[in-house]
Amino acid sequence: MEKKTIKILASSLTLSTMLSMPMISSTSMAHASQTSASSALTSTETTNSDTENQFEILMQNYKEYLVGNESINSNQVLDIKINKVHSDAANVLKKFLPVDQRVNGEEKLLFSGLPLGTSDSNLNSSYLNLYQMALAAKTLKREGLTGENLYQDEETIAKVIDGLDWLYTNFFKDQEKGYYGNWYNWEIGMPTNITKTMLLLHDEINAAKPELIENYVNSMDLYLRNGKNGDVDLDSRFHTGANLSDITTNRIIQGAITGDDARISKAVENTLTVFKTIDPNNIVNGNTDGFYEDGSFIQHDRVAYTGSYGRVLLGRMIQTMKILDGSQYNPEEILVPTVKNWIYNGFSPIMFEGYNMEIVKGRAVSRSSGSGYGDATSVLEAMVDLTKYLTDDDSIKLKSHLKYIVDKSKAAVSTSSFISYDAIVNFNNIISDSKIIANNGIDSNGHHAFNLMDKTVHLRDSYGFAFSRSSNRIAKYEFMSGENLKPWFQGDGAFYLYLSGRDQRKQFGVNYFATISPYQYPGTTVPEEERKTIPELYGKQWYENTAHPLNFYSSSESQNHYVYFPTGTNTFSGGVKLGKYGAAGMQLGDEVGYQDKQAGLLPDDFVVYKNADANKSAFMFDDEIVLLGSGIKDQLGRKVNTTLDNRMFETTETSTITGETNDNQRLNNPANGDYHLKWINFNTDTPGTQIGYYFPESSAIKVSTNTVTNSLRNIRTPNPDTFVTRNFFTLGMNHGVNPQNSKYAYVILPNFGAEETKEYAENPSIKILANTEAVHGVENTKLGIKGFNFFSGKRTKVSNVTSFNQASILVKTDGDTMTIAVSDPTMSLEKMKLSVEVPNPSVITASEGVKTSVSRKKALIHINSAKSNGKSFEIKLKMN
Repeated sequence: MEKKTIKILASSLTLSTMLSMPMISSTSMAHASQTSASSALTSTETTNSDTENQFEILMQNYKEYLVGNESINSNQVLDIKINKVHSDAANVLKKFLPVDQRVNGEEKLLFSGLPLGTSDSNLNSSYLNLYQMALAAKTLKREGLTGENLYQDEETIAKVIDGLDWLYTNFFKDQEKGYYGNWYNWEIGMPTNITKTMLLLHDEINAAKPELIENYVNSMDLYLRNGKNGDVDLDSRFHTGANLSDITTNRIIQGAITGDDARISKAVENTLTVFKTIDPNNIVNGNTDGFYEDGSFIQHDRVAYTGSYGRVLLGRMIQTMKILDGSQYNPEEILVPTVKNWIYNGFSPIMFEGYNMEIVKGRAVSRSSGSGYGDATSVLEAMVDLTKYLTDDDSIKLKSHLKYIVDKSKAAVSTSSFISYDAIVNFNNIISDSKIIANNGIDSNGHHAFNLMDKTVHLRDSYGFAFSRSSNRIAKYEFMSGENLKPWFQGDGAFYLYLSGRDQRKQFGVNYFATISPYQYPGTTVPEEERKTIPELYGKQWYENTAHPLNFYSSSESQNHYVYFPTGTNTFSGGVKLGKYGAAGMQLGDEVGYQDKQAGLLPDDFVVYKNADANKSAFMFDDEIVLLGSGIKDQLGRKVNTTLDNRMFETTETSTITGETNDNQRLNNPANGDYHLKWINFNTDTPGTQIGYYFPESSAIKVSTNTVTNSLRNIRTPNPDTFVTRNFFTLGMNHGVNPQNSKYAYVILPNFGAEETKEYAENPSIKILANTEAVHGVENTKLGIKGFNFFSGKRTKVSNVTSFNQASILVKTDGDTMTIAVSDPTMSLEKMKLSVEVPNPSVITASEGVKTSVSRKKALIHINSAKSNGKSFEIKLKMN
């Protein structure tokens, strides 16, 4: 029998070997024979029949992932899902037009309501419709299940093939007329639906139109215009992270259905680059998108995106694992431990009681089509699928973790959005298995310093606190495609406090962003002015000026840099972690566009806005979250306000506000106004709403409750024009016009009732050690912890700590032991130096890179912080 040389993935590769390899450029992978030994591919002699069997494994794996099989589909738990697949397809079929009705004047349509020729989204929707028809045609319904049944329906299959052929001939084949609108639809959206449809109807298409599959594959290669030579380009800013995984998954399946082994091998290798942890000190191919060592996830070069693009990538990687399972292409040693690490260190911390936090969703916070609970569902599906690839112990641990999340969630988990039928069955088996005990797979009382994406998450059993920062490294916000229209201050110290027992949709989500004032996010300090959205400024969803040297167009790098996801100008944004406690801080900066407009780099008609100046800190303990602000001023002399908190609640809820002023005046549901508060407490008549506030420094605090009505379209143009009404309890501070070094300080007491808050205010555990432009310092006397953010680069002393540079520091004293944690909040310091006054210290342990010299009264600490990427260095001293 004739033999053929093919490439397969070396199964002996270890995770560390593969993920430390140099990247392979796309040009070097043009031919299988050109691949080097270090590319993780090796040659093996196999027969043609063996090769074809490998293709069949991939195809069968993906088919089963999409449509199940006779055994899986017989489970009654799938009845609703399967019925919906068939009813959706039946509805689509009603809109499918026969050939003689596809031309309406100058319009051409395959489906009624979707005119083609200029709308890439309509063309994409047409391909999606064909896929839905193909999906139903290949989804078996169990015997006795009523409703529409299109399984193996010859008429439906014929219509899909006819539709594919007609769309190809009229709208996809001509490369000169194609590629209008959004690049994503041409390189990912349409190819995904086309590829899945060709997979499901592979035999039928080859029988009816034997050239159609090859024609489509060739055309899809040509539409990879952000790639190179009709393939992925790892140097392209478009071919990264979740986008890259989408493209490579398509190419794996295309290779299987066309019998192209080299295509599969190349696509698998490109996929593996997504699994490589991004090292900020060694950026490869110019790519910053992906997971980082501290659990951060970045997409679009600078946007914190675990909760949206990260979820997509997780789903694609699980899908890839299932496609490659049992084949010679499967690098299981790499895929399984990497995805497991993502789940525990990246995803689990940002899901509070089954709710996906807002700080890592980019522009997706404005979408009306989902919620934080719905977002978490795709992560749960990935968990279910991953359990099948783990060791027995690890599998049980993950199942217990999944069950814990489901038990804690205040919204029932709907598996209707699960893609895999097998995952739905297994999910229900896990939840119904009494032997699996719900248990949190991560520490319920943990602190997560995601410094590489400028985010902080602080978790306790009873609450979750998320602190959103930005810098010259990470975007202040993301706006794009008419989504997240008013995002200006979302990365300027805005925080989200999730209280246990609360349905978080009543507190946050799309209704929150639609009704809250964009100038009053909790934790933000904002100049008083009206800003305009991008559509209001320019009449479209982007700024257009191709005549300018920066060449602004819809998907240009300049558009990304200045419009879609601008960074700040500040370098100080970071935090330190010491066990389960943490401190975070930032200095407010302008959007980079303001700086560059002043420098004459931007067009005259490009509108920019200037921020106020402020230093901000959050010190996170057990019962308290301490928030400080200082150095508040405005270079344009405007009035400046800080929103201390802004709690949304529903109009059906009754609120109770109780407090006390510094002159001992008791407040009960006070009228809107300014009060010199000692403490105040808020709650409603529903669980998970009570919260206390203690004010250690006397200041006038504005207290108000308001009812707001707005359209969901207020924040996203594609949203329905649905009006929602919500109530808000707001605490704020007016710093006046042209403030000079104004400040604020307050302590949030999550889940405290009114009496508990009053008692705390009479005997507080928090002392403010410093709240100046140079440094913030607090002490928690109950825990024996001091926290500091040194904003000045000059030598500064507070309490027993002196810093000679900018730093975030925590000091914990426990008996005769003192532990010091230090982090570089600028991520740019080569060296750090501090001294701590401590009696007769001796060093017990110290992190690598730390040198400590001791004397009778102090410890002098030198840290080699170069390229430390915001990590926390620890030094443990014994006090003698």
